[in-house]
Amino acid sequence: MRGRAKKEDLFKLPNILCYIRILLVPVFVYLFLNKWYWQSALIVIAAAITDVVDGWIARKFNMTSDWGKFIDPVADKLMQFAMLVVTFIKVPWILILIIAFVLKELILLIVGLYIYHKGRNLDGAMWCGKLCTVILDSAMLVLIAIPEFWITDTLASVLISVVLAFMILSFIVYLNEYIKLYHKMKENNEV
Repeated sequence: MRGRAKKEDLFKLPNILCYIRILLVPVFVYLFLNKWYWQSALIVIAAAITDVVDGWIARKFNMTSDWGKFIDPVADKLMQFAMLVVTFIKVPWILILIIAFVLKELILLIVGLYIYHKGRNLDGAMWCGKLCTVILDSAMLVLIAIPEFWITDTLASVLISVVLAFMILSFIVYLNEYIKLYHKMKENNEV
């Protein structure tokens, strides 16, 4: 069943690292838009490191919280969306990924909020979501860090195709889990 975010959870170290990741998003965008590609890539790497560290600290030191389960994916999605949007400047057909990303996240958000409102929730991130994050972040890092004249149409197409395939896989797996939760709720007359 769902819990409530508690005031004391707001300043747990893993959540502070999430706030830092959120603050890194405008820094990344600023650097990228000023064509400081390597520096903007380093910001993405720093954000990815804080993501790994905050998860490890939360589990290792029993600092998991409902607030952390909410804010961590928000921080991830903000950076991912920022990477997709600014990369559109260098690779216009990345619009396909932007549309897929927005549709995936909106649909899963609506379904997830419905399930949450009914008193249920998924128990943390799933393997496919983590894998999709690694694939998306890695592909975007390549497109961010490499100057425009080195990005070939073939390289960009391959990266976009791989990311799109993993986005679709992640969407299907998460939606399937939400459907299972919904059926459990229906069996227990919770709907």
